[in-house]
Amino acid sequence: MGAAIGIILLLVVVAGLAYFAVTAARSTKPSVGSPPAAAATRPGAPVADFHVKGDVAAVYFDVPLPDNADPVLTQLLVNEAIEVVREKRHSLPIDQVSRVVAYGKSGTEYAVAGEQSLETPGTLPPPAPPPVVFKQAGPDPLASFSGAPQGSPPGIAASVPDEGVGPAGADLQISAQLESGLRLQGVDPPSAEAGEVVLGLLRLGGYTVSAPAAKEGYESYVASNASGRTYICVDPLGSSDYPELSEQMISRFMVDFEQSGTDRGLLVSDKFGPFVVYEKERREPRVRFVTRERLQQFVDSLALG
Repeated sequence: MGAAIGIILLLVVVAGLAYFAVTAARSTKPSVGSPPAAAATRPGAPVADFHVKGDVAAVYFDVPLPDNADPVLTQLLVNEAIEVVREKRHSLPIDQVSRVVAYGKSGTEYAVAGEQSLETPGTLPPPAPPPVVFKQAGPDPLASFSGAPQGSPPGIAASVPDEGVGPAGADLQISAQLESGLRLQGVDPPSAEAGEVVLGLLRLGGYTVSAPAAKEGYESYVASNASGRTYICVDPLGSSDYPELSEQMISRFMVDFEQSGTDRGLLVSDKFGPFVVYEKERREPRVRFVTRERLQQFVDSLALG
């Protein structure tokens, strides 16, 4: 009798071990058709509202529209609106929908950005391929940004006018395609801060950007792609701040970068860079400073990379 009970217990133990082994194997095996973990996805437009009224599906995006019609941005928003409707059809009936209208922000109000009629009510067209603006710029877009002197040298903050300086985006020259890609993420280039521009361009370049981590007086992010992980520190320009990057902020960034365990580091700021940034970059070639006078060079390096 005791031997029989022992055999039964042994069988129960063996069966349990087999069950957990199979369960673990299933949990670690990737599902068929699932994208690789490192695959980059194109950034989507932030959706503010969605509703269906009659035969019209309206999608409202928190995307700033330019003063003049931009055909690239218009098509991007219409494509995004169709994808929103495609997602919503699982929970809302769209059999009667024959027109999809995309709205964007014009000042504080929403305005029609574009629309598309459906050949058959309730039947959406196939997903549009990613436009050229989302084409990945090589395995490491950051490799083209050297940080070498270009245009105004560091130290120019001493000649800043008394009225101060505004967001760095106001001084940028940027292509229509990149501008549309930034607007699609809710970034208005002419009024954007340097951090918004840099993070938006990295997303367009195929990087996945983490949620911000709030620090004392600044924010940090980690941008990842197949080439590695980049620690990004965004130092804002407050209304009462002196418009030059402080050595204290530079030192905090260097410490944060070393502790992050990432492959490279970027400090991004609307402020001007002091001469010391060249010495920091010479001693630590894994870091770069994207300060106000270098932002245009950074934009150009990604656009041409």
